[in-house]
Amino acid sequence: MADQIDPARLPQACRVILVRHARPRIRLAQPAPEWELNPEGQEAAGRLNALALFEHPTGLYAGPEPKMRATLASLSAERGIPVETDPAFAESAAGGWLAEGEFLATVGRFFTAPEQPAAHGWEPAVAAVSRFAAGIDRVRPHYGPVVSPGHVNPGTFAVVSGGRVLTAYLASLLEYPPETAFQVWRRLRMPDIAVIELAPDAPPRLVIPFGVLTTGAAAA
Repeated sequence: MADQIDPARLPQACRVILVRHARPRIRLAQPAPEWELNPEGQEAAGRLNALALFEHPTGLYAGPEPKMRATLASLSAERGIPVETDPAFAESAAGGWLAEGEFLATVGRFFTAPEQPAAHGWEPAVAAVSRFAAGIDRVRPHYGPVVSPGHVNPGTFAVVSGGRVLTAYLASLLEYPPETAFQVWRRLRMPDIAVIELAPDAPPRLVIPFGVLTTGAAAA
């Protein structure tokens, strides 16, 4: 019986579903953190409901941007789980709009020189990762093992944010070199999904990489 299992003997692994937000409606008159999803992004976000992966999380979290909360809105309504907004899960702060070539070069610097602002107004990667990781560490204790008849599943929660901070966080956990991190970021789709497993007595493990499960189109 589940109530006869010694809690101390249960595996303490926790799984985090990292979700890159769906495609926003670009409005250059507004700061990017204020953008909403466009119709294509709304449809792609709605299709997350069809992924069996999302039967497991018992918590849903989003950065403060409307496009992040909206990416999980349909899933929240379907599962009856509220989306909790947490500033720790915001995208790495950036300056104003940049042309494509300049933007790519700036993101490249974000990964290759993580302790320095990649451009004026940009949050250094190490600061963004520290903030994001602190949020994950604060939330994790609420998602212990889930005991069912015959098996035990890791506690699971989902976090939606922006591509830069998600990639930088994943790279810090898995020790990606800067060029690998940049290429992972460039291949991200909208939305996109990765799953990591965190345990107190084992190194972080990538269960599902970005690009395997997705309902959206390429970001480029």
